[in-house]
Amino acid sequence: MEAEMPKNLSSKSLSAIVLTILSMTLPLFAKSEPVMNLITINTSDGAGYAAWAKNSARAIATSNKASAMGLCSPMAGAEQMGDHYLWTFFDSQATAWSTDSQNPVMRQEVAKMKVQRTIKEWDNWRILRAAPATSDRGYFWNIIVKAENPASYLSTLDKLDAALKANGHDLTMQVFMADTGRRAGHFMVSLSASEGAKLGAAMDDRTEPWFGELLAGLEGGREYVHGFAMQCETFYAAPQN
Repeated sequence: MEAEMPKNLSSKSLSAIVLTILSMTLPLFAKSEPVMNLITINTSDGAGYAAWAKNSARAIATSNKASAMGLCSPMAGAEQMGDHYLWTFFDSQATAWSTDSQNPVMRQEVAKMKVQRTIKEWDNWRILRAAPATSDRGYFWNIIVKAENPASYLSTLDKLDAALKANGHDLTMQVFMADTGRRAGHFMVSLSASEGAKLGAAMDDRTEPWFGELLAGLEGGREYVHGFAMQCETFYAAPQN
């Protein structure tokens, strides 16, 4: 039997009750959104920069409560020779936005750098599809895409990820969307494997009918902006609870 609403309850009182219930229940449905902070640097001493990043990653990441940190270096497709990408993952927008790039630890670690480098870009990317785990190192094919219908494009990527696995490809797909910079609103799709040959085998299958059928519905609905092949290494990953 449904409870009877008290007859002397005013509409104002009812509104107050509804707002109270919403304030109590909305946090239950709140979801944090992981973020990648991506710094594009250019240097003629890539090995030296990588050595600095590897030695300082733990201290920097810990000081900013990051979940992981590492470096990617292009094998092909760099916009400029000498580009490298220092990436940091955060578990939420709240954590990413609370970081302080000038905190004492950051200043101390940056002071240790003996490599000449230029910071070209410094942006935040939403992580729409995350990897199940952070790999130590791997081979990556990343494409930056402008999509007319983001929801449809993301749905197709989910189907493609499932199809790749169903056809025997041991790959990881990650999907990002830029919140800042010249790429704001663009997708970045990242396919990776522990071995270059495994990634190449999946790219070979772009000639297969099943692959073409999945992408056929996107013709005219998305535009490739940039693509690049990289080797990436994780220098720090926070312990899993």
